[in-house]
Amino acid sequence: MPDEIIDLGDSPPTPPDADLWLEYGRKLVNDAPASLRGAATSLMTGLGALQGIYLGILGFAKFIPETIEVWLKLLLVAPLLAWMLALYHCLKALMTDVSEVHLNSPSDLREDYARMIAEKQHLLTVAFWLMLGGLIVAIALVVFRVKMP
Repeated sequence: MPDEIIDLGDSPPTPPDADLWLEYGRKLVNDAPASLRGAATSLMTGLGALQGIYLGILGFAKFIPETIEVWLKLLLVAPLLAWMLALYHCLKALMTDVSEVHLNSPSDLREDYARMIAEKQHLLTVAFWLMLGGLIVAIALVVFRVKMP
């Protein structure tokens, strides 16, 4: 049999900064879990501050009349419920997952890592929108002081 010649075609030249971007990509992969934990912790700190301020407005300023209807009281609690749900999502993002690790299977490890990062990012995104929604409702309730008798 004659020697086979395999033509690989012309591959494009490697850009001069390819190593820089590959190293940057490795750093992103290594730092992603810690970044997500830091973001969840910061979001929880902000949520705690918002809850404290809002409860202070409701409690110390005699903001809620004693003769208010029950449905209006529930409306005033809505921001707190949204923030509690946001805290729950932040805590879930901080929790570690129990998963089976296949140390001899890079593809399984890559898929598990990608799933974990995407799931935690989704939890933080939901927490952010709950925090923002609760803040908008709280501001509206404080500024416009729902028509209370």
